[in-house]
Amino acid sequence: MSKILELGKIDDKYFTGKNSVIVIGFFDGVHLGHRKIIKACIDRAKKIKGTSTVLTFNEPPVNVIKNKMYKKLIIPYREKIKIIDSMGIDYIITANFSTGFLSMEPQDFCRNILVEKFHAVEIFTGEGFRFGFNARGNILFLKKFFRPLDVKINTIALIKVGNEVISSTNIRKYYTRGDIGKIKRLLGRNPQIEGSVIKGAGRGKKLGFPTANIDVCDIFIAPKDGVYLGTVGIKGRGGKPLPALVNIGDNPTFGDSKKLVETFIIDFKENIYKRKIRINFSRRLRDEIRFESKDKLVKQLKMDLEYARKYFQTYENES
Repeated sequence: MSKILELGKIDDKYFTGKNSVIVIGFFDGVHLGHRKIIKACIDRAKKIKGTSTVLTFNEPPVNVIKNKMYKKLIIPYREKIKIIDSMGIDYIITANFSTGFLSMEPQDFCRNILVEKFHAVEIFTGEGFRFGFNARGNILFLKKFFRPLDVKINTIALIKVGNEVISSTNIRKYYTRGDIGKIKRLLGRNPQIEGSVIKGAGRGKKLGFPTANIDVCDIFIAPKDGVYLGTVGIKGRGGKPLPALVNIGDNPTFGDSKKLVETFIIDFKENIYKRKIRINFSRRLRDEIRFESKDKLVKQLKMDLEYARKYFQTYENES
């Protein structure tokens, strides 16, 4: 298990003599490319009998610069830490990305953080890594700064799936298209979204399709509006994730304006209001449609449910 520390609370002597091999990044999604860089850091630290350390941040730098949720997250911060922890890194150091941090000159970041705080012996980054005020720092800057200190800078090349670079930018592109298969290929796992169940309008229950609704689309990136097949895990409830139909959108049939993630858990009757749920998307089923009547909506929902039952029955038989 990794030791998780806050950068601001670390004494400058803490990493003295630890032979710290450090990897730096925001790592939103912890996709396959991120995992490659982190694993390279871990492997190198083991080889030189040092300690592997991730330095990451609590929010995207652009959100601090623009002082708003300019870039939605792929996964929650705590989930990012959990995934990195599972890889076997020795230390996870979290930094609160403030305007003061952003205004730090590259040489100050190298000296004050990487040298005086971490006593780094090697540093790992991905291609295109930028840091410091106005992103003035880059790989060349790192190499020039650390050459006299005999600290090695390791740049890990971007990896591809087919002809496509694995990056958070490309993953976000496929979220906007609702392409679950492509997201999975680049992320290395099915896309997920989580939140606490809120009180809805109650229309689903009246139609025979009660839904567990979460309001997270302003914070986390969600797949393109539409209907999806997925599974749902409920915090505090054991057992396998439950099969579900998931609608993302603003209910055009009823003229709503608020975008929600609404989940109909198949053959499930429990009250999970205020409980935290995690939705794992398996496949896109169709676009969100504006129906002329409630009857036509219910007819379509029954067709969706029939398809979902067959899909999950096949999935269970294959697993």
